[in-house]
Amino acid sequence: MTATTATQSVDTAHVSGRRKIRYSSHDEVLADVERLSASGYRQLGNWSLGQIAKHLAAAMNTALDGFPGRVAWPIRTMARLLYKNKVLNGPMRPGFKLPPKFSQALIPDTTDDQEGIDALRATICRWKAESQRHPHGFFGKLTHEEWDKLMLNHSAMHMSFLIPQYQFNGSDAAVSAHCRELILRKNILCAQGRDPQSVDGPRR
Repeated sequence: MTATTATQSVDTAHVSGRRKIRYSSHDEVLADVERLSASGYRQLGNWSLGQIAKHLAAAMNTALDGFPGRVAWPIRTMARLLYKNKVLNGPMRPGFKLPPKFSQALIPDTTDDQEGIDALRATICRWKAESQRHPHGFFGKLTHEEWDKLMLNHSAMHMSFLIPQYQFNGSDAAVSAHCRELILRKNILCAQGRDPQSVDGPRR
């Protein structure tokens, strides 16, 4: 896994050259993560692929396990009225600063890429298997569709800071098909309670 890392403490609200991404499923997110892991990537922001994947998993886990703390009702009310529709239906803007009491649970430490990918894969398996969704810390109760929209937009925002470093042998379409097949096979193993790591990823 090869990364070219940007200088730390980047002001992510003003980074240019980010990828334009829109995901329609969590499998697409995982396929993109696997593709970057295989190709290597250039990092425009502060987080590596492993850190981003681990953060995406942690965010999804707040829906599955509950938000790590309570937000004051005036902030929740303002968030629902002013920001909910924007983050559900449009691109999410980078640069948001989490309150300190939530940072420990949601902000990743230095993380190996494979560790982060494994965490994200396990959480996506849970997301598909478990029906319960806890209220969001800022937006309150969300439908399953709203949770999906929120998490996919959140994933697209973070993943936009990682740029593929190398070209694969073969067309991008072939690589995408390979990654989709890989994710499908790993999902089947996950559903069967078997180790998804027994499936090899694409080679460059």
